[in-house]
Amino acid sequence: MVALFVIGTIITCVLIEYVRGRTKQNALALQSTHTRNGQHDRFLLPRGYFLSKYHAWAELLFSGNVRIGADDFAQKVVGTIDAVEVVPQGSEIKKGEPLFQIRQGNRTLSFPSPFSGKVSQINSQLLDSPSLLKEAPYFDGWIAVIEPTNFSPELKLLTIADEAAQWLRAEISRFRNFLNSERTVNTIVPAGATLLDGGIPMNGVLQTTNDKTWKEFEQMFIHNSN
Repeated sequence: MVALFVIGTIITCVLIEYVRGRTKQNALALQSTHTRNGQHDRFLLPRGYFLSKYHAWAELLFSGNVRIGADDFAQKVVGTIDAVEVVPQGSEIKKGEPLFQIRQGNRTLSFPSPFSGKVSQINSQLLDSPSLLKEAPYFDGWIAVIEPTNFSPELKLLTIADEAAQWLRAEISRFRNFLNSERTVNTIVPAGATLLDGGIPMNGVLQTTNDKTWKEFEQMFIHNSN
C-alpha cells in the first residue's frame, strides 16, 4: 500500500507540474531549437512533452496513460512518409521493443517504445493519412497511447524542458557530423542549394541517401546504439 501511495503521489505531482506548464501558454506555443543556419533547419519541441533517446515523444494524460509519437527531428530528416505502421491495439509491449515504424517506399524506420505497458489506443486517422505526422507531429500526428506498467522508473529516463532542448541540440549537431562524415558524404545525391556555410540541409536529407546510410541512421539515432 505504501508503494502504491508513493507512486500515486509521484504521478500526481508530475501531472500538476504538467498542467501548470501547459496553462502558461496555449497548446500551440512551441519552443524552437535550431541550428545557427536559421529557419531552414528548425526543429520544434512543445513545452511539457518528454523526449526519449529513440526520438519518440511522450505526453502524460490525465488518465495516467501516455500518448506517444515521433519527434519533429525524426520526421523532418526522413522526408516523405508514405505510411505509418503500429503494433496491434491491445498488444503488451516492453520498453525498447518496436512500437511503430514509418515507411518511405521500400525503406522503414522502426521506433522502440519509451514505455512498457499495453497499447490501449492507436491513431487510426494517422494510419489513413500519414501526412499528419509531418503536418502536426505533436498533435494530430500522435501515434499510440500506452497504459504504462513501469511508469516511474521509465519516466526518469526521459528528458523534458531545457534538458530536452539541450539533448535535441546535441542530436542535431551529431547528425550534422554524421552527414559530413566520409562514410556518408559521397552517398548523398545533390538536391538543390546547400546551406550558406556549405553544409548539407537536414530537412528531408535522408530521402536522398542510399540504403546503407538509412540503416546507419536508424541504428545510431533511432535505436541510439552509438
